[in-house]
Amino acid sequence: MNKKLLALIPAYNEEKSIKVVIENIKDIVDGILVVDDGSSDNTTKYAKECGVEVITFEENKGKGVAIREGYKYFTNSEYDICFIFDADGQYRKEDILPVCEPIINDEADIVVGSRFLGEYTEGANINYKIRIMCNNISTTVTRIMSGLPTTDSQSGLVAINKYAAKQLDLNADRWGIHQEIIIRAGKKGLRYKEVPIIFEKRMHGVSRLKVLKYPFTAFPVMVKAWIRK
Repeated sequence: MNKKLLALIPAYNEEKSIKVVIENIKDIVDGILVVDDGSSDNTTKYAKECGVEVITFEENKGKGVAIREGYKYFTNSEYDICFIFDADGQYRKEDILPVCEPIINDEADIVVGSRFLGEYTEGANINYKIRIMCNNISTTVTRIMSGLPTTDSQSGLVAINKYAAKQLDLNADRWGIHQEIIIRAGKKGLRYKEVPIIFEKRMHGVSRLKVLKYPFTAFPVMVKAWIRK
C-alpha cells in the first residue's frame, strides 16, 4: 500500500519564501498543510494561492502550538505520514523521501533529518559556532532524557506516523517543541531513526531563534516532557 505523505509547514512572516517552498515540494507529497502562526504579512494569502490547506492563527502563539495544531489535523486525516518542513527554504526537497522511507518501510515511528550526520552548506547559519555549541548542549541533554541516539535535537525536518502522533502528548507552545518530540518518543518507546540531510542558506531574512534566550524557553519544556509519563 502506498503511504500518503502530508507536509506540515509552520510559518511566521514567510511571505518571501512560502510560495517557493510549497511549489518546490508539491509533486512529491499528497498534501500540504501550512499553519500560519499569526503572521502580519501575506503568508496566508500566498499559501492559499498555491491551493494548499491553511490554518491561520489570529495572533502569534508559537511554533509549538503550530506543530501541535498540525498534528491534530494529521491524526484526523487520511494521510499516513506527516513531516515537519520549515518555511524558510533551508531544508531540501531531496531529503524528504529519505527521511520518510524508514516509516514507509515500517522500520520507525519517528525519523529526524540530522544536519550533523549530513552537512551545513556555506552561509547556512549566522553565528555558526555559537549555534552549533548550543545545539550540541541541547542535543546531549535530549539524548540523556530520551534515551535515544539523537544527533540533532533542533532539526526542522521530522517525520512521524499516525501512531506516534497520537502517543507523543506534546505540550510545548514555543521553542523546545523539537526536543519535546524526541524526549516523548523515548518515553513512549517509539521506534526512532535519523537520516543525514543537507542544510542550506535561508532564502530570505534571518532566523528568529534567539540563541541566548532559547535555553530559558526550551529547557523547562524538556524537563516537563521528561518527568511526564
